Amino acid sequence: MTPRDDGHGPTANKPRAADEPSPSLAKITADWLADRRVTARGDTQRTEQAYRNDLALVAERILRSQGRTDDAGFAMSRLSIAAFDVASVRGALSQLAADGYAEATRARVTSTVRGLYRWLTETGLIDGDPSARLPRWRARERLPSAFSVDELRSILAAAATPDPAAKPAVRWPRRDRALVAVLAGSGIRASECVGLAVSALTRNPASRLRVHGKGGKTRTVPVPQEVVDAVDDYLADRGEKLTSPGPHDPLFVRTNGRALTRQSLYYLVDRWAARAGVDRPDGEAVHAFRHTYARGLVDNGVPVTAVQQLLGHAGLNTTQVYLRMTGSGLHDAVQAAEIRSLLRDVNVNVSPTGVDPSTGENGQRLSSR
Repeated sequence: MTPRDDGHGPTANKPRAADEPSPSLAKITADWLADRRVTARGDTQRTEQAYRNDLALVAERILRSQGRTDDAGFAMSRLSIAAFDVASVRGALSQLAADGYAEATRARVTSTVRGLYRWLTETGLIDGDPSARLPRWRARERLPSAFSVDELRSILAAAATPDPAAKPAVRWPRRDRALVAVLAGSGIRASECVGLAVSALTRNPASRLRVHGKGGKTRTVPVPQEVVDAVDDYLADRGEKLTSPGPHDPLFVRTNGRALTRQSLYYLVDRWAARAGVDRPDGEAVHAFRHTYARGLVDNGVPVTAVQQLLGHAGLNTTQVYLRMTGSGLHDAVQAAEIRSLLRDVNVNVSPTGVDPSTGENGQRLSSR
């Protein structure tokens, strides 16, 4: 791939001299993303970083094929756009497969490269769009991993009991039970969960979560009363342990009062599953709660368009993987979520092995906190 020397595109204000070095992939990528920001379909920071990560994977494999393994971590800066030719890219994609990257990941990386090639062609930085020579991937549709009712019950029980392997100072079963309630009772993503403010949960006239999702889009998700009760129990406990939060404070925090991060949430979910004896699902474990929620909706007859709205999917194609039958509307749908009956059955145990002294043997609370 040879960059044009006619000065077109945002990277050149004048024709590039024949002996002038080709710009780096990092420079070209920065210009591409900057151009996307001023278009109608501007990307979020997270999306831009995902594009950079995809291109860095390819650049690193290209450099590796040249024996330049010491350039790992700086691949995009060290690789010129002239060396980002389609033959090298195809070789890099093959290397990703050899390195064990899933087909879905390689398909996403290929899509990113294809988008960059199109932009390079449109801006006149290269002659001809080489993306037609890139491999085309055919997505394999399969039902995502979800928890069974028994697995969800075991995970909820583990979350509601202090982790014996954790230091006492970081054990917080009321918060963890509320986390399971929100994840399984609303189907929100990990990033959406840790981004919730206290005011995101409204109770009147109906209990709902206001969620800020992908692409900066906001949606409202109805939640059953049992989820609200679990969150309120946690917030009361939080007021005793720390301070009562304000409406704009993070809904979920760590024991030091700082906002819960996605990494912290991933760790908690992995610990709950391990303690519950539940095999870690394929992909992101937190996302299995989302799949469980969606499966519960379609199994209870919710129309696919309603499931799409609740999950915040941009298109129906993503949602249709869950489709089994049709039925009732949004607010009635969430009342059938599997987490409801489990939250009524599983209360918090204050010791790793004993029974909460404020409850009876059946787990029902005998006195208020």
